[in-house]
Amino acid sequence: MLPRIISSMGLVLLIFGVVVVSGCTSNDALDNVYKTESDGLKHYASDGISFDSLNNWNYYKMENNASDYLFSIGRGPGEEMDFIHFYSGKYNGTLSEHVNSLKNEIILQNGVIISEKELKVDGVPAYQISAFNPENKQFSKTWFIKNGTIYTIHAVPDPGKNLTNIEKDLEIVINSFKII
Repeated sequence: MLPRIISSMGLVLLIFGVVVVSGCTSNDALDNVYKTESDGLKHYASDGISFDSLNNWNYYKMENNASDYLFSIGRGPGEEMDFIHFYSGKYNGTLSEHVNSLKNEIILQNGVIISEKELKVDGVPAYQISAFNPENKQFSKTWFIKNGTIYTIHAVPDPGKNLTNIEKDLEIVINSFKII
């Protein structure tokens, strides 16, 4: 009987050890992200937003001092990663005012706007700008305002690539994006 109790306790300790090592009891940033996978897509829900991405994108919480930064998803190895960053913050102005201000900022910083378009995100008007920053790296920003909060989806391809490499992935995120 005693060997059976010891054996059962050993099994419990082994399972506990596996859980601890696997991170299931950690307090890392992933703990507040609900993620499911099906049909080649991951569904993320966290920080009041939800969206889908292809399975090859992963959750990241980067060191970021911006108070409006939520989290990011990325794909690729090391320095060659594509990123999509998510931001939200209270805003009292109009979408048009915000976009015009940021367009001026891009130009003042010697960036170059490549394209602009109006679209809808989560049923509301949105605006997207693709541009080169002063270091000649491409990025895309999509903004929309819902319930007094402005949301930004900021896509940045791997430094050796251009936006066409992540356009379809960004489209999946934008088309599935919801405020929860």
